Amino acid sequence: MSTAKLQKDIASKIGVTFSGDEDETTKAGMLVETLSRNSRFLMILDDLWDRIFLDKVGIPEPSAGSKIVLTTRSFDVCRQVGCCRVVKINPLAEEKAWNLFLEKVGRVVLNIPNLEPIAKSIAKHCAGLPLAIITVASCMKGIDDLYKWRNALKELSLYVKSVNGLEDDVFQQLRFSYDRLKDLKLQHCFLSCALYPEDFRIKEEDLIQLWIALWRKWIVGRQSLTGVVR
Repeated sequence: MSTAKLQKDIASKIGVTFSGDEDETTKAGMLVETLSRNSRFLMILDDLWDRIFLDKVGIPEPSAGSKIVLTTRSFDVCRQVGCCRVVKINPLAEEKAWNLFLEKVGRVVLNIPNLEPIAKSIAKHCAGLPLAIITVASCMKGIDDLYKWRNALKELSLYVKSVNGLEDDVFQQLRFSYDRLKDLKLQHCFLSCALYPEDFRIKEEDLIQLWIALWRKWIVGRQSLTGVVR
C-alpha cells in the first residue's frame, strides 16, 4: 500500500480533509497533529505487504493507552516496522480445513465413488490456509470426473513442492486455479483484473466493457461474456 493511499484512508477516518495541493510531508504533519490531540487511539493497519515508516505516513508513536495493530502475511514486515509483539495465526486444523473445502466444493463429492480420499488429499495440499482452500475448492466445484480430480491432485502436488513460505503457498494455489482455467481467453480476462489498483472494487459492467475493448475478436456475444464474469 502506498504512503499516499494510507494517508488518504487514515484522513477519511479521523476527519482530516486534504485540499489536494499538499505533499506527503505536509499531509503527515496534518495527521500527526490530529492524532496527537486525542489522549489515545487505536489504529488497525490491515494486510500490509511492505514496510511502512510511521513518521512518513503521519502516525505518531503510540503513547500510554494508544495501540497500533497491523496484519500481514510477512514476518519481515513485522520485524522492519518494529512490532513489540507478534501474534502468529495458525492454519486451520485438518478437520476444519476439510469442512471448509466441502462447504465450497459441495458435499455432492462425497457421493462420487472413490473421490473422497482424492478430495481430502487436495484439501491437505492447501496447508490449512483459508484463501488457498476456497480458491482450489471453487476451482473443482461441479467436477464429477474422477480422472480430472486425480489429474488436479497430481498438478497441485507439483506446484507445492517448491513452497518456501506463506506467500509462496498462497501463490501456488492461485497459480493452480489460474492454470485450471485452461482457456487462454479466460486466463487473459483473469489477468486483466491486475490492471486495477489494490483493494479496488471492480464493477461487473466495467469488466465487460474492458474485455470487449481488449479482446473484441474473441467475443461471440455479450450475453456469453456476462456469464463468464458471473
